[in-house]
Order: sequence, then structure tokens, then C-alpha cells
Amino acid sequence: MAIIGERPETGVRIAIERPREGGPPWSYAGAAVLPEASFPVRVTVSEAGEVGVELAPSTDGGAPSAPPAELAERVRLIVRAVYRQAKAEDEPPAWRIVRWRATQHLK
Repeated sequence: MAIIGERPETGVRIAIERPREGGPPWSYAGAAVLPEASFPVRVTVSEAGEVGVELAPSTDGGAPSAPPAELAERVRLIVRAVYRQAKAEDEPPAWRIVRWRATQHLK
């Protein structure tokens, strides 16, 4: 199914990329997008699979707004699953990760 629009109707969509060469650690940059706002995100994945997430405030609609407290954990879990799948196939993690997950309303 194609993505229609820049924001999901529900849940969270992440779209992050890293350089094709290099790593570990692998460093990704992109956005975590909720129906009401988009948050710049940086993700680092260690060789052991430890995932660190840094979210910046959204500047959608003017004044900066802080990301929901649970958003970093949601992003971390999505990226960790991608890492584990790649590790099982003896491959480095994907250079581009685009995923959507249903969520309860994030606070």
C-alpha cells in the first residue's frame, strides 16, 4: 500500500536513512511522524544492537512542541526489530527504514 499524504491518519511512521557505507555504529537521521506533528530524529545502532534515539522538538505550525514521552521508545523498538532481522540474516541493518506502527495516543 502506498503512503498517501505526509502524515499518517493514526499511529507513528518513521522514515530514517544512514550512509550506505560505514558502521558500526550506524547513524540514521530522518523523522518520526504522528498525525498531528513531525519530529526530527537521530538514531544510533551499535554492533551489539543497542539502539539510541534522539528526538528534536517539532516546529510544525510555528512554536516548537516537545515530542510525546513514549515516542522515543516506539522508534527504538521499531529500529531494534529491523536490526534483529538483519542480524539473523548476517547482514548489516537496512540503510533506509520506513515503517508504520499503530499506537495508542502518545502523551
